[in-house]
Amino acid sequence: VDIRYRGEPGHMVSGIASGPQTPDSSAFSLTLTSTSDGGSQWSTSSFQPPGSRGFVFYGVADGDYYVTAQSFFPGGEWTVSEPKRIRIRGADITGLQLTTNPFGSITGQVLLEESRAIECKGKRRPLFTETLVSAWHNEKDAAKDQPQFIWALGGPSYPNAQGDISLRNLAPGQYQFIARFLAKYWYLRSISLQPSVPSDAKSSQTNRPVDAARNWTTLKSGDRLSGLTITLAEGAGSLRGQVTLGEGEKFPARLFVYLVPIEKERAEDVLRFFASPVSPDGKITLHRL
Repeated sequence: VDIRYRGEPGHMVSGIASGPQTPDSSAFSLTLTSTSDGGSQWSTSSFQPPGSRGFVFYGVADGDYYVTAQSFFPGGEWTVSEPKRIRIRGADITGLQLTTNPFGSITGQVLLEESRAIECKGKRRPLFTETLVSAWHNEKDAAKDQPQFIWALGGPSYPNAQGDISLRNLAPGQYQFIARFLAKYWYLRSISLQPSVPSDAKSSQTNRPVDAARNWTTLKSGDRLSGLTITLAEGAGSLRGQVTLGEGEKFPARLFVYLVPIEKERAEDVLRFFASPVSPDGKITLHRL
């Protein structure tokens, strides 16, 4: 590791952070993040104690940056401000005002759909303690020139004993849902979301669940969505095989095998499409089909 000090003087970045819930008593952590215009991002932190007059960063070199405020509450909730972009060119930046807003959340349930087939009798059921559900953001949103740490605040979650799931601290953006579990003879049947509709809505089409596996779920600041249903069904199978080559041929790098449904009615069901990398010795293995 080579460390080199630069010779030009640094500058000061200061302001005040507040929140709509408890503007006078909250503590705030501040993050100064370089933009990705010149390559990878780096960041540094500061702190604004409760009741203080504001925050300050010292020794900031000329460049383009984002300043973001965050506040954490004992119940596990985060509030975060919109990143404010600043440009430092030979002078201090003062008087910044950052207001935090609550993140979004999505609640729902994991359901187990059993099979009466004789082949499924006595097979191991999925355990909720081994079922991990996560909301994964649209990578196009993440690719935008903004601080990347906000996507890491909304981590995956395990269902409780009744299968209830809560995904919290989700930044505004588009999301898809991923469920990982260990039971070999079960498969992911569906992921749906009951849309929020006005109380005076009369159309049955409005109340129909949305296929959340095929469609993005859009979340805004402070949204509290409910009605997420992840269904695991019993009766999954496995596929094993071998890819063979001619004499003198070699496997190309990143070779994949795909399973595509033949039935026309399954053409739009993204959970019936599977992919698996081919191992260096040509073996194919797919589970939970």
